[in-house]
Amino acid sequence: MAQESEAPKNRKRALVVVAHPDDPEFLFGAAIAKLVEEGTQVSYLVCSDGANGSRDVAIPAKEVAAMRSAEQKAAAAVLGVSEVEFLGFPDGRMQASLELRLGIARAIRRSRPQLVITHFPHRVLDIPIEASHPDHMAVGEATLAAIFPDAVNVRSYPELQREGLEPHRVKEIWLAGYERPNHGVDATPYLEKKIKAICAHKSQVGTSAPPWVYEWMKRSGARIGYDYGEEYKRIQL
Repeated sequence: MAQESEAPKNRKRALVVVAHPDDPEFLFGAAIAKLVEEGTQVSYLVCSDGANGSRDVAIPAKEVAAMRSAEQKAAAAVLGVSEVEFLGFPDGRMQASLELRLGIARAIRRSRPQLVITHFPHRVLDIPIEASHPDHMAVGEATLAAIFPDAVNVRSYPELQREGLEPHRVKEIWLAGYERPNHGVDATPYLEKKIKAICAHKSQVGTSAPPWVYEWMKRSGARIGYDYGEEYKRIQL
């Protein structure tokens, strides 16, 4: 059973690496709110441009991307996150490429987090297929590779060294807890804030969060002893 652990005293910075605008809030919103409340400086790295996030094909892709970027910044502000970076890779076409790894490694070396939160890097067949979006899997795998070896090895990506970005070792990783979670967060005190942040993504949800958000957190909470919960696969390096 996943158990909530106390925040390490040296967890000063956390980096949330996701594929799309709205992924941080849907997947990790309560944990992010809790980290911020504990005094952790949280920043986002959104890897895609989010341009596929509209069913109205009359809206140009650049306008969709700009709208979703603005919504992501507004949602982040609800949770207390002020730093949001976008890599701008094409939505729906992401791969765990060397270019993506470079972008993530650069962000890790720049922000120097103790904790990185990101997607589960593999397809999981026992949950709804949307959770295993190809972009999610690509970003999850690229992030793990960026954490090790790319952010640690001085010889990885010499251009980062030339930019003055020294190697950095992440201490802890939280993956979306789709398989064998070992870390739980009590989402109950942060439910209202998480829902408000989700609702900042108006182009995606309209005026209310979808019912599955509550159902998912209720199931997680039941497994770890809370009304609402979020579960993670926690890796300590």
